[in-house]
Amino acid sequence: MNTKNQRIPKFVSKLIEILDNQSYTEIISFDEKGDGIIIHQQELFENKILLNYFKHNHIDSFTRQMNNYGFKRVKNQQGKYEFKNPFFQKNNKNMIHLVMKKKQEKIQIISQFLALKSELNQFSQELDQFNFFASSYQQSQSILTESQNKAKLEMISISQKNLEMEQMLSYLIYEKKNGIELN
Repeated sequence: MNTKNQRIPKFVSKLIEILDNQSYTEIISFDEKGDGIIIHQQELFENKILLNYFKHNHIDSFTRQMNNYGFKRVKNQQGKYEFKNPFFQKNNKNMIHLVMKKKQEKIQIISQFLALKSELNQFSQELDQFNFFASSYQQSQSILTESQNKAKLEMISISQKNLEMEQMLSYLIYEKKNGIELN
């Protein structure tokens, strides 16, 4: 079984080594789907494999270790023990690094939660800053629009006064040319 260069617990590495050893396929192997491990011959497994790899021959100790690493033990249709873990599959080797002790798994989940919480807090602060700047921008935009409207009204008023003055000046010039005197 080919694994990535990621930290794989010693117990899981030994399990991989056992399953990769072709001389053990009559004793232990993956099931037909490749998502479970079957112990075909429990006595040979205890005396040949467990003693060789784990320095004991107690199936109960092995089962406890499997449980510690998230494997569930079930009896299959042939009445043999089968162990399943969603991250330990024959045809999906890039998930094996996710097989870990339950305590490690909890610590990893807590670490991931804390990291996400920190990211969420940072994002929340950035969002608050953005909202502050957006509000300031809207206030500035509102003040600018109000100033523009005042300036337009002032221009209209000045234009009207200018027009009135031009009319008065034209009238005065007309009176001067025609000799009309104002009283």
